[in-house]
Amino acid sequence: MIPERRGRLFFFDEANISWCPDTGRIYRVKGEQYKVDTPGKNKTRYILGSLVEYPTGNGLYEIYIRKRHEEVQKHWQHLLDMYSDDFLFVVRDNASSHTTPDLDEFLLDNQDRLCLVPMPTYSPHLNLIERLWHYMRDNITRSVFYGTFEKLCEAWVHVIKWLYDLPYQRFWSLMGVP
Repeated sequence: MIPERRGRLFFFDEANISWCPDTGRIYRVKGEQYKVDTPGKNKTRYILGSLVEYPTGNGLYEIYIRKRHEEVQKHWQHLLDMYSDDFLFVVRDNASSHTTPDLDEFLLDNQDRLCLVPMPTYSPHLNLIERLWHYMRDNITRSVFYGTFEKLCEAWVHVIKWLYDLPYQRFWSLMGVP
């Protein structure tokens, strides 16, 4: 008899961490140019995140230099390692790094513990982590220039603390919980 496993639902996606800050929606005096310092030369990293424990916000968030299928596979392997006794359902979009045949062997090797749940094309509003990325950009990196790229990455690493400090009502609101 096969023992039952606890099932866990993850919402997975990545977000760009760019040294050149986004300006987004801003208020400014009419006729005056809005200025945010920039480094001139941009650097980018990518945060891969899997939101679990809905609606608490717990999950796995990692920063990578690239966002290829190799990094996606590494992230999913870390999830499997973190939740070694559970069956994982991972909601993912149709990005090429999430759907490439290069992941087939990994997925077949882990089919007894991992199930990918595809989202319809052009439906980021259904992936709860997208709401989280948007809210974090608005509150952490929007219109802010960090003196070094390392400081910007540290700010994103501190996102985990920010997630823990985020009031549940606000988090639930982001996730669409009434």
